[in-house]
Amino acid sequence: MNKVNELIAKYINEEKIPGAITLIARANKVIHFECAGSMNIEENLPMQEDTIFGFYSMTKPITSVAMMMLHENSHFKLDTPVSEFIPAFKKLEVFKSGTIDDYTTIKPEREMTIVDLLSHTSGLTYDFMNTSPVDAMYRAAGIQGSHADGTLQELVNKLADLPLVFSPGTRWNYSLSTEVVAYLVQLISDMRFDEFVKKYIIEPLEMVDTDFYVPADKQKRFAANYTHIDLIPEDRKKQFSQYMTTGSEINKQRKLILIDSPKTGRFSSHRTFYSGGGGLVSTASDYFNFCQMLLNKGVFKNRRLLNPETIALMTRNHLPADLAQFANPGFSETSLAGIGFGLGFAVMLDPKKANLPGNPGEYNWGGGANTWFFIDPQEELIAILLTQLLPSTAYKLRQEFRAAVYSAMAL
Repeated sequence: MNKVNELIAKYINEEKIPGAITLIARANKVIHFECAGSMNIEENLPMQEDTIFGFYSMTKPITSVAMMMLHENSHFKLDTPVSEFIPAFKKLEVFKSGTIDDYTTIKPEREMTIVDLLSHTSGLTYDFMNTSPVDAMYRAAGIQGSHADGTLQELVNKLADLPLVFSPGTRWNYSLSTEVVAYLVQLISDMRFDEFVKKYIIEPLEMVDTDFYVPADKQKRFAANYTHIDLIPEDRKKQFSQYMTTGSEINKQRKLILIDSPKTGRFSSHRTFYSGGGGLVSTASDYFNFCQMLLNKGVFKNRRLLNPETIALMTRNHLPADLAQFANPGFSETSLAGIGFGLGFAVMLDPKKANLPGNPGEYNWGGGANTWFFIDPQEELIAILLTQLLPSTAYKLRQEFRAAVYSAMAL
């Protein structure tokens, strides 16, 4: 896998990332597991195999699996209206026109369903999108995602008082949908969301370093998070400041700027908001176990977490067209052309149209700090890329990593 090593070395030497871990496996056998660069520049700590990372939106597939576990137990159907569990959502209407202080709404074409949440066609949005007055309403109401305070219930209560961006099912929009999924897991299971995930996913998959925070005795293994402040568009700098650890200083003389410290950052202590959209920390080995379960159609070490039919359902496209045609304008953790979306994953529809190597049926997702994974069932391939650099749109590292993996496999 020299091409992968060369790619990562180039990014580190150019001070675009502090360091990285790359893991590649075929047919459940690890064929490449490399650590390069630093996990903490300030303390001169090298990257190591058990380094813990903030996984941000790579939490979403795990939350989706939790929800589909409950689906297998017949707690709901995919077309069940969300209002059956959250009655306040029955009154949700769609923004039509106006400002955040004076606006009109219309009734949706239909109610929001659970499949809408899992596939990001719910009509919800994110506070940082800047594509609709509804985004600004989120900011004014203090609605945030993985970095929120409070509880999942408090977040859902706020969402119930604001309009949707569009009628459910009519568009795709990356959003707080997975936070609502986490809340539903909590309601349906009668367990706190983090406790459900630990009992039914983290522990069976032996994900020993995966949690919603990093305890003090593990913080020496927790990677610092960086950014290039000059790469952030001017219109997003204010929103981007939400990621800054209190007391962090921006030194523009350095290319890599520390924004989240392992000891004082957002993951360094218990929180009350267990984010289903971006709350987990994990390691390469832990997430590999999760990916193995997916590739093996729901089984890990003879333990079945999901049925094969459920995995197939989650990893097929649920949109009527690719994201280039169906997505609302705004940020996404995936490219759009030739890409669909399942229940928690982006799904490759047409590699040629996407202008990417790979095979139809490959699925993937990434996190805000440039963590990323993809699974290609046709090749029995798992590939994981981990670093800590916000935002994920800074470089085309994911696309280049994918190309390097497939190119190395072809040799």
